[in-house]
Amino acid sequence: MATQSLKGHLLIATPEVHSSLFARSVVLMVEHTEDEGAKGIILNLPTSATMTDLAGKLFDEDFVWDKPLHLGGPVAGPLLVLHTDQDLADLEVVSGVYMALDAVKSQHLISMEVEPSLVVANFSCWAPGQLEDELSNDVWLTTPADTAHIFLRGDQDLWQTAIRQIRADKLKEIARLREPLGDPSLN
Repeated sequence: MATQSLKGHLLIATPEVHSSLFARSVVLMVEHTEDEGAKGIILNLPTSATMTDLAGKLFDEDFVWDKPLHLGGPVAGPLLVLHTDQDLADLEVVSGVYMALDAVKSQHLISMEVEPSLVVANFSCWAPGQLEDELSNDVWLTTPADTAHIFLRGDQDLWQTAIRQIRADKLKEIARLREPLGDPSLN
């Protein structure tokens, strides 16, 4: 049976996930195929480092921007920027949300302090079939991602917001199933 791609969806860790990195995590899926497995970026794991800390170390110029660097997962990878500027996109992840992987594009986005944006180091990945196994064991909940999820204000809890949305969607689904069909006296 073919795997349904979860690219552009969120994986929301269930309360049973106790891994220090993935507990209460919300992962934006950026790739998902049957042959290659899956890649994603944890959206709600800011570090104490800021863009100011990276200036002059990773970039050729100094600048001051207190935007936090996020940790996208345990797998080493390039510094990437999620943003909404199509001209500086390497990949569209969700409608209107792009990813810059190219170092020059990322540096430009960061030095211009482009908003909305999320600057991320590293990523999360799953071998072929691994994510499907985790889903079948109820490790993750899924829902389509949108711009509001990806660029949620820092003072809001993305995990709690996503869980509430899934519960509300389920409630709507159940309520539709229990609506009376026509004249209730015929029941």
